[in-house]
Amino acid sequence: MASLENRTGYYNVVFRFGGRKFTRSLGTDDEREADRMRANLEQTIRDVKSGRLTVPEDAEIATFLLSDGKLTQAPKVIDEEEPDVPAAPALVEVFGQFFDSLPDGALEDSTIATMKTHRQNLLRILGPDEIIAEHIDLNTLDRYVRSRSREKGQRGRNIGTVTIQKEIATLRRVWRWARKRGILPNDFPDVGDIQMPKSSEKPAFQTYDEITRQIKTGGLSEAEQRELWDSLYLRTTEIDKLLDHVRANARQAFLYPMVVAAAHTGARRSELMRSQVSDIREDSLIIREKKRRKGRQSTRRVPHSSRLRKALDEWLEQHPGGSHTFGITSESEAEPIRPLTPEQAHDAFQLVLKQSRWKVIRGWHCLRHSFISNLASQGVDQRLIDEFVGHTSEEMRRRYRHLLPEVKEAAIRGVFD
Repeated sequence: MASLENRTGYYNVVFRFGGRKFTRSLGTDDEREADRMRANLEQTIRDVKSGRLTVPEDAEIATFLLSDGKLTQAPKVIDEEEPDVPAAPALVEVFGQFFDSLPDGALEDSTIATMKTHRQNLLRILGPDEIIAEHIDLNTLDRYVRSRSREKGQRGRNIGTVTIQKEIATLRRVWRWARKRGILPNDFPDVGDIQMPKSSEKPAFQTYDEITRQIKTGGLSEAEQRELWDSLYLRTTEIDKLLDHVRANARQAFLYPMVVAAAHTGARRSELMRSQVSDIREDSLIIREKKRRKGRQSTRRVPHSSRLRKALDEWLEQHPGGSHTFGITSESEAEPIRPLTPEQAHDAFQLVLKQSRWKVIRGWHCLRHSFISNLASQGVDQRLIDEFVGHTSEEMRRRYRHLLPEVKEAAIRGVFD
């Protein structure tokens, strides 16, 4: 119910009452005396909750509870040596303030959802109410890494280093936000000193046939097979067949042009979801970004392929109206097409692939990976690839760099032949 902390040589008591958290100095450096005062505080709180004691309306709650219900206001003290300590926020409160402060559109909905999942894991292991944010140090983070790395993920494997690093990165981001606003008094620990387990690189991007051959050899668990399919990229001929399948089987009119746009521009699902009809130009598609420039909305331009131009023209002829390029038709005159949610876009994509050879595709991201990989396999300059897709991480480049055999061979021959 109440706990003690000693940060300056004097003991503070930390407790909750009426949905609020209080941190107050006990004015003593004697542990026994501090523990006695903590026990008296807990008894007073129990008396209030049982009705044996009533808190006056004008009372300072912390003063009333710490005085065994005898004082309603803190006594005036001249030259007080140990001033009242402001309440130190719990980690759960800092997270709450951060999410409450986000303006609409500041982050992708998927990014916020991921950060909230990270918050859930952090609080679950560190303690939802007990952990005071500013008390988190390298020892705390080391314990978190040890505990988290022993847990199993959705695929039955231990949680990987990359996942843990992303969770700590979320904590650091929220911490820095709180530090700049005076909510937290100290800087976040140096993440370079956190002890991380060794990690394995994700498999390089591979074709449908390459993955199929590996699975047929046997010996791979379901989790390992799913990881291989996550590394799938489709060759241009396979993309054509996939698009033909979507066109013939899609139940929603928007799906085919949206899938073509993803396959022929490398746009993310979220970028296509917020696409506007005005973004469709005569020779190119304007893609609205949120991830490339921090705190700023930016755009990039990808030229139309002939198939994309035709798919968009056909879609615009039957477009129900409204500003959004892709969405679900509604009966509202004010909003004839409703923007998609991530779940609706995911479900529509998975449904059209069901019962086909393409059911192994894990999500929209496969089309982005395929776009990048096919450009790389044709020796397209990395700067152009980055311009088309917004950005690629060094880890991503390593995964498709093996698709440049002719470029690599030319480099070796140029030196040694």
